[in-house]
Amino acid sequence: MISKSMSLTKSFGLGRVEKGGLVVTAILVAINGLVGSQALALGVAVGGLLVIVNFLVIRLLAGALIGKAYTKVFGIFIVLVKTFVLIAFVASLFLFTKVNIYGFFIGVTGVVIVIIGESLRGNSDGSF
Repeated sequence: MISKSMSLTKSFGLGRVEKGGLVVTAILVAINGLVGSQALALGVAVGGLLVIVNFLVIRLLAGALIGKAYTKVFGIFIVLVKTFVLIAFVASLFLFTKVNIYGFFIGVTGVVIVIIGESLRGNSDGSF
């Protein structure tokens, strides 16, 4: 049991995708804050950080499922729960707050481009 929990916490660190996503999000927030509006910059920050957190959770879940810490049925269940929580969070974000939807999608797109770029670049050690 100790080795399972140690391997789960080991995979929770920031990888190249997360670091690159944070850098791109910070650059986009700075540009939108200086050139655009503060609401647009806030939307970019929320969108970028949400995608980075989602990517971290996906990587953590994939590590747990590959490491056979949980059964396949529980893995499918927890991925569905994560997806529903993400959808509910984004829906409530737009319903109950005034997050700029264009800024949100700019932030999401910036991090997705980092993910695609890292996937195309490849890795010699097999990890992100």
